[in-house]
Amino acid sequence: MTRAAMHAEEEANAHGTGGPGPEEINAQLNLILSSPVFHGSKRCQQFLEYVCEKSLSGEPGALKERSIAIEVFGRRPDAAGHGEDTIVRVGAREVRKRLAQYYVTPDGAASAIVIDLAPGAYVPEFRYAAVKKTPDPVALLVEISAPAAVDAPVTALPPPVAAPPAEAVRKPWRVAIVGICIAAVAIAGFALAKRPATETGEAEFQKFWAPVLQDSDPLLIGVGHPIVYLPSRRVSVLNDQRHPQMPWPVQRKIDLPPKEIDGSDMIPVLNQFVGFGDMVASNEVSQMLARRSHHVKLMMASSIPFADLRRSQAYLIGSFSNQWTVELSHNWRFQFRWTKDHYPVFVDTQANPVREWSISSEDNGSTPDDYSLICRVRNSPTGALLIVSAGIKQFGTEAAGQLLAEPAELGPILNKLPKGWEEKNLQILLHMKVIGNTPAQPELVAWHVW
Repeated sequence: MTRAAMHAEEEANAHGTGGPGPEEINAQLNLILSSPVFHGSKRCQQFLEYVCEKSLSGEPGALKERSIAIEVFGRRPDAAGHGEDTIVRVGAREVRKRLAQYYVTPDGAASAIVIDLAPGAYVPEFRYAAVKKTPDPVALLVEISAPAAVDAPVTALPPPVAAPPAEAVRKPWRVAIVGICIAAVAIAGFALAKRPATETGEAEFQKFWAPVLQDSDPLLIGVGHPIVYLPSRRVSVLNDQRHPQMPWPVQRKIDLPPKEIDGSDMIPVLNQFVGFGDMVASNEVSQMLARRSHHVKLMMASSIPFADLRRSQAYLIGSFSNQWTVELSHNWRFQFRWTKDHYPVFVDTQANPVREWSISSEDNGSTPDDYSLICRVRNSPTGALLIVSAGIKQFGTEAAGQLLAEPAELGPILNKLPKGWEEKNLQILLHMKVIGNTPAQPELVAWHVW
């Protein structure tokens, strides 16, 4: 019996003929999700947890691109699965990369169970890791280079020894080549183990958030709040009379002739509603900081007195809907402005002539793209660190919040800035496509460090 066959038999005897059970897999999954490699990416955690849960529950058929887009990435059912959405494939690639990084760390290398996601598939694989023993290097090289042995009947005397063929004379070269390959694999594994802090953007990410993470006080998060107009009671009554077959009190749209409604029927509501992009941004950053054992204090921007901004490091979300963002951004190079036609834009006030970044938007709020502005001001008028993120529309605000919470996304952007940026003020202008009402990966458009 060859060494490979004996090794396979040992592993089968140790673990049985089947693979690991659900309890073992779940225990290993928890170790992976809580590891530093996955700790900085909520999306990768959710993706891996979802596909493992579906596979263990006997629903591998549910692991299609469409279902993952809906369940993990929040796509609307009517917007997912049209071949335009690449977010699932991008997410799967990131999970595979992080799994590879995990299994070359000391904890991953010592794991008894391997969880893998094969390229081109969303169904995870669960298997026992190979039994880890210290091999005899010479015996290992000979075993790898030698042809597989065939069981033969026992004879009283061995056959006559023949002269070795020319092929056998060349086998030492094979041994040497195999040795070189093993050394190359070892070096590659060592290099891979060093990747998380650099290629995942963790080093630059830490520089960006260092003042917040080193502060013992909670980060003050001020969320913008749009003015929402609600119909008067008269409009509701007219709408009920016109559409009595509609169920009540289910929320529904107003469907009345234009002349039956005037301006007095629309009642402005202040400081009670939050935009979806603002909500996502605050949630992403809050959870990221919670994973790093740092607390936050969440408030409506209009409820924050300036005295609190003087005492706390702050993260302001939203542009025109956040009074403090508008108030504190007068001297910035990149600013939020309204055009003469009352369209929101970002402008470069130091360009000659002034440069604008705008988007096309339908009346229903949909748009094919958006822009985000991220600011990190160390010497702001508040006297404390001030971070601001906002989009022209909710998509840009959402994308900015997700970027700030993901080392793998923020790090590569910060790597493009001049050295020493962490000790200065900075502004980053980003552009992203919007597919199915979900922002795609942002791209750097312009930046300013001072």
